[in-house]
Amino acid sequence: MKTKILVLILCVFATPEVFSQEDNGVVALGLPVRNSLTFNRYTINPTFSFVREQNKYVSLYNKREFVQFEDAPVTYLASYTGRLAENMGAGVGMFQQNYGILTTFGGMVNFAYNARLDRDSNLTFGLNIGGPEYFLLTINPGINYGLAFLDFGVSINNLAVYNFQSSQLLKDNLQRGIQAHMMYTGFMESRGFLDQAKFSGIVRSEFRKEETILSGMVMLTVPKGIWAQAGYNSVFGASGGVGVNITEQIAIEYNFEKDLGDLTEFGPSHDITLAYRIKNKQNYYYSSGEEISGLISTDKRTKVKPLSESAKSKAEANKEAVAERRAQAQAKKLADQKAKEAAAAAAVLLAEQKAKEEAEEQARLIEEQKAKEEAEAQARLLEEQKAKEEEAEQARQLAEQTAKEEAEKQTRLLAEQKAKEEAAEQARQLAEQKAKEEAEKQARLLAEQKAKEEAEEQARQLAEQKAKEQAEEKARLLAEEKAMEEAEAAALLLAQQQAEEEAEVQRLAEEQALEERINNPNDELGKDMLALSQKVENAKARQDEFLKKFDEMVEVKDKDLKDLKEENDLSEQGISVEPKPFKSVTRENMILDATIKELESIIESRNKDIEDLMNLYDEKY
Repeated sequence: MKTKILVLILCVFATPEVFSQEDNGVVALGLPVRNSLTFNRYTINPTFSFVREQNKYVSLYNKREFVQFEDAPVTYLASYTGRLAENMGAGVGMFQQNYGILTTFGGMVNFAYNARLDRDSNLTFGLNIGGPEYFLLTINPGINYGLAFLDFGVSINNLAVYNFQSSQLLKDNLQRGIQAHMMYTGFMESRGFLDQAKFSGIVRSEFRKEETILSGMVMLTVPKGIWAQAGYNSVFGASGGVGVNITEQIAIEYNFEKDLGDLTEFGPSHDITLAYRIKNKQNYYYSSGEEISGLISTDKRTKVKPLSESAKSKAEANKEAVAERRAQAQAKKLADQKAKEAAAAAAVLLAEQKAKEEAEEQARLIEEQKAKEEAEAQARLLEEQKAKEEEAEQARQLAEQTAKEEAEKQTRLLAEQKAKEEAAEQARQLAEQKAKEEAEKQARLLAEQKAKEEAEEQARQLAEQKAKEQAEEKARLLAEEKAMEEAEAAALLLAQQQAEEEAEVQRLAEEQALEERINNPNDELGKDMLALSQKVENAKARQDEFLKKFDEMVEVKDKDLKDLKEENDLSEQGISVEPKPFKSVTRENMILDATIKELESIIESRNKDIEDLMNLYDEKY
């Protein structure tokens, strides 16, 4: 039942939590805790809150990097971590990182679960889940296989960095890497100051997309509560440090780090840790096994020195050898006594022989019972191990299924986002095309109307000119001819002028009638055409209004981008800029999406109305 509960907890920890972050300036989680094998080891590998651990710790950690560099990075970390049960370790931490004027807060949760395979064989699973204040989610899983003195493990740093604002995984994460390690933990068998001193060493390699980082560290801890460690990292250089238990519960550690490459001019780095050790009331297996003592003793009672795994094995072997020798000596003594008594009393010898046979039979029965119980215990252990393996396999399959569903969800969300963007672009292009066609159509109609009016004006002027010339010619002829001919010519001129005036009046009447039929139709088809025409004009006005609003929102977005770039350039030059007032990008995006949808709806409706108007026009004319 406990195993099932732990598997359920592991699945819950592997489930993404809700964070939210703007896409600009997103970075993956990376804490510079790398120079200690005593405290905050879960940041090296998520299984180390359990592996070789006996107690729980509350620690405060501070690291100042590149101290000769102005506004150098500073990291603060507060953690609670360690061994919680026989097969469980966990930890939780809160951190703050300062990069010049930039400050980032965040947290990390750790969980480790161990499956004991044999006496000196353990398989431990671990998981770190962390996130900065930008409400991202980063997942770091790990696994460790431990023997009596050696540990081998693999972890994946920043396996997944999920942004809940954009609902997608962070791409091109240069901090993602696969880390492998081999660690040795043993005790020195000697006399004096170094007797039962613990020696630890670890070799690590991390493979990232653009670089490979190699590192190693060794540490020696003496039973007096003092330890020293030294290490090398191919990126950050050499490091060294010392630590001391002030009391059995209070400890302090200092580490110095010096780069040996291109970062030498920035100066060294310093980190210091103050820790409070919470001692467990029971001794766990698969732990460091070291004696904990301090410079200031707070316990006046005589302490029993805990034995390491190897010392325990030797003590048990010695105990069995002593018991066997005692049994042999007792048997020899009994045989001598029987030999002496055999000469004096045969009856006593027979009685003793019978007692011996009964004792041997009893011993044989006890051995058979013991063998039977051991076989049953072994079978029970095998069944429990098989159940644990089945539960671990179910947990792995569940984690794979969860990861697969999450990947499918991301793919679907990306496809929907891409389709939405393509639809918006098509709507914008269609609106521009419709507006262009509408402008061209209006220009063509105006040109045709203007050409028609110019032609009519020219015809009228020609008619008037021709009439004037004819009148002048007739007047000249009438002057030469008789008065009768003058009267006839005047009558003819008057008739022609009257005919022209009647024709002009008729043309104006026809145009007025046509306009009246269009603006005030008396049939249902004409009324429908007039209503559709007015609806199209109203839709065009709304379309122009939303296009203007869309252009204004695009200009605001462009201005925000330019302001952000200017603020970033000034920040890189060391110029402090007053922060801009807070603006909800989510709300702006919602307004922009609503504007695009409304514009698409107007365009679609107007296109349908234009199509209906053309159909009515064809039907009528």
